[in-house]
Amino acid sequence: MLLDPPVWPGLKPHWPYVRAVDQAPTDRGIPAGIVRADIALRPYYETDRRDTIYVLLVWDVSRTGAWGGLRLSWDDETGWSYAKLGPHAQDVLLEAPVTPLRRTFAAPDDVAGIADGLVRHWRTPEGEHAAEWERAPEVRKAIVAFHQDRGKRMS
Repeated sequence: MLLDPPVWPGLKPHWPYVRAVDQAPTDRGIPAGIVRADIALRPYYETDRRDTIYVLLVWDVSRTGAWGGLRLSWDDETGWSYAKLGPHAQDVLLEAPVTPLRRTFAAPDDVAGIADGLVRHWRTPEGEHAAEWERAPEVRKAIVAFHQDRGKRMS
C-alpha cells in the first residue's frame, strides 16, 4: 500500500484513485510492482495544452509470468493503456489502450483483473468492464479544480 503523498494537499488530486488502483492488485495477490503518480506540468510558455495527471504501474520481468515486463498507464483524459515490455523496461514491444476499461476512472477491481491477466500470463485484455469507481465524481471535481487553479496561476 502506498503512503500518503509527500506533497502539499491538492497537488495530487488523483491520489485517492492512485491508492485504490494500487491496493486492488495487491488484494488479488499480484506481486507488487513500481507505482508512480504525478502531474506532468506544462511549461509556462505553452498555453495550448493542459497538464497531464497520470499514474504508472510497472512490473519488471522478474515479477511477471512472461518474457518481459508490463506497464499499465492512466491519465485523466484518456484513461487506461498498457505496454508489454522487453527484458529491459525501456524496450516497449507493444503499446495499446485497455479498451475493455470503458471508463476513465475504471473500477479498481476491474483494473486489477486486467493487471492479473497481463502480469501473470501476458494475456491481452478482453471483455468489457464498464463500472466506474464510486469515488470518481469526487476525484474528477478535485482534478477540475486543480486545472482551474493552475490555469489562473499561469495567466
